[in-house]
Amino acid sequence: MYTGFMLSKEKDVSVKISLTTIFWVFGIIAAAYLMFRVQEILIAILFAVIVMSAFRPSLKWMERRLRIPKVLAVLILYALFLTFLSLALALIIPPLIRELPHVVQTLSLPPMFNGWSFSNWDTLNLSLSDLGSLLPQIGISFNAIYRVVSSTFSGIFTFFTVLVMSVYMMLDRDNLHNKVQWFTKDKRHISLAKELLDQVERQLGGWVRGQVALMIVIGVITYIGLRLLSVPYALPLAILAGALEILPNLGPTIAAIPAVIIAYLVLGPAMSLFVVLFYVLVQQFENNLIVPKIMKDNVDVNPLTSIILILAGVEFGGVIGALLSIPIYIVIRSTYSMWFRERNRAAA
Repeated sequence: MYTGFMLSKEKDVSVKISLTTIFWVFGIIAAAYLMFRVQEILIAILFAVIVMSAFRPSLKWMERRLRIPKVLAVLILYALFLTFLSLALALIIPPLIRELPHVVQTLSLPPMFNGWSFSNWDTLNLSLSDLGSLLPQIGISFNAIYRVVSSTFSGIFTFFTVLVMSVYMMLDRDNLHNKVQWFTKDKRHISLAKELLDQVERQLGGWVRGQVALMIVIGVITYIGLRLLSVPYALPLAILAGALEILPNLGPTIAAIPAVIIAYLVLGPAMSLFVVLFYVLVQQFENNLIVPKIMKDNVDVNPLTSIILILAGVEFGGVIGALLSIPIYIVIRSTYSMWFRERNRAAA
């Protein structure tokens, strides 16, 4: 009696792996490790490509219509951008710094400071036990301040690095596709590289310009509406509404929550209903008029796809991952579309 299985016929199985396959596997592993080690550089390069794609149509217009040389046109374009950005920050940052602590205090007031405001330091009384519990928090605050300051300087350095890289990309844009000659001399591959770069630039630049325009328009409309309704802290609430425009449909709903809460706490239930109605009207106005008008000539990404991509980006890379999730998707979509088309052409 047998308790197992017996093979009636034994076969020798041999697996042959070519040396080329082994080199490819090790090459892919080494490339993945190298990309992981230089991920910050790759992120800066991708941001530079995004900036170049967003500014490229303006540069072409200045060259074609105004007959301005490319180098001078690039300098003028970036000078205008930095001037506009500086003026916007100068107008927004000071009132935002004044209002933001009061927004936080209105939405969530710690029990220890109930009934206390920033202006009555002389009425603040702390017991020894309260002071003992507060000191560790002060230490944590100092560490947080240090992290904020260091990250701010790092962010400023990265910002100007990205701008400089995008300037060089803009100046050398007509020859960027020729870099593929490092890997192949096939003219067909070089032509496909140029076509892919043009397609990515058009789609990526269109999406960026459309999203920035939507953010500005919604932020301005929200600010004006909240001011007319006498809702306090209109500026930070409007900035929040504009920033969350990157989340289609879901973003306006999230942005409405703090505005409704503030209106309820400060102005009463009736005004909070008016604020809800205002945000509903803004969203309908956006979906039926603003989005079709702005996105008419730009590449639009499906709202559900955008939400999924941004949530995945947050999970993998935090805020940076959220910002780059849709641009990476556009690049992958364009690359796959071209590959699929070329495969069908070769099979035909």
